[in-house]
Amino acid sequence: MEIGNKIKTISALVDEIDFEGQSLLSINDLSNEQIYGLFNLAKTLEPWNRSKIDLLPGRVLAALFFQPSTRTRMSFETAMHRLGGSVITEANPMVSSSAAKEETLADMMKVMSKYANVIVLRHPNDEEARQGASFSESPVINGGFGNWEHPTQALLDIYTLWRTHGRVEGLKVCIASADLIAARTGHSMAYGLGRLGAKVTLASPKVNRTPDYIIEKLEKAGGDVEEVLDLNQDSFNELISDMDLVYLPGCSAPKGTEAEAFKKLMDDYFVRFETLDNSYKETGRIVRVTHTLPRRAGEMDPKIDTSQYQQYFEAIAYSVSIRMALVVSVLGL
Repeated sequence: MEIGNKIKTISALVDEIDFEGQSLLSINDLSNEQIYGLFNLAKTLEPWNRSKIDLLPGRVLAALFFQPSTRTRMSFETAMHRLGGSVITEANPMVSSSAAKEETLADMMKVMSKYANVIVLRHPNDEEARQGASFSESPVINGGFGNWEHPTQALLDIYTLWRTHGRVEGLKVCIASADLIAARTGHSMAYGLGRLGAKVTLASPKVNRTPDYIIEKLEKAGGDVEEVLDLNQDSFNELISDMDLVYLPGCSAPKGTEAEAFKKLMDDYFVRFETLDNSYKETGRIVRVTHTLPRRAGEMDPKIDTSQYQQYFEAIAYSVSIRMALVVSVLGL
């Protein structure tokens, strides 16, 4: 198909999504139809993951990251460059921006929205981030707010699942972590999967179980969700042997006196290569494993990296096209 005709298709898909000028702070800001619209648009944009299509010349994306990031920040920057736009980045604002001089986030967002057409914000305090976003005159995309949500990470992981299986509905996904309280990506993933009809199992220690308000929202939305608590490594691996996807949202291990106890909790959710391989040999089921990255030693067998069960590196390329789709939908053509 000629590029001109392709752009007409892209324009029609953007119009159908109908998200121009909107901020994305939670995955629940999108309807199910809009999520699938983004997926269809991302698939259309995949041929330009490693090249360029000039859809947004003259537009500027600002990346404002109060927490470290490799994949989220760089994939948004890559997405904007692939779309023909420009990027301005503040990756260490507490040192190199006026935040170091006690400028409020509200004032910073007001200022940056004078420069940029869209702002991607990452911040350790979700309440401050949500309040600050309300002062922006440009749309704001949540690049990770505290322990609350990380909607674009969930979008790319659900998109990868959709591209792998051709569907989301009816798939069995286990979201597992030693700490599902602080797993902001796990929260967004649970919302998205539950709403789109996947069967979601939340596996964690009871002491760090998924917050009640998330479970309540999922159930209210009709999500098929189950909690399985206080597993050991054997029972966890038995659980995941029947899944389509094991989703590891990662966790930050505490330091000091709590570190050893937390490492023991992590060990209970270790994904064994043998579990995946035996499941495939016995049933033909490919239990895929994905991780939001960065990962810590002791979360999974490194043999998974070079096997058919690995999906975390596969998701990286998909992250560019889904973020391209989101940015185009927010800014319009």
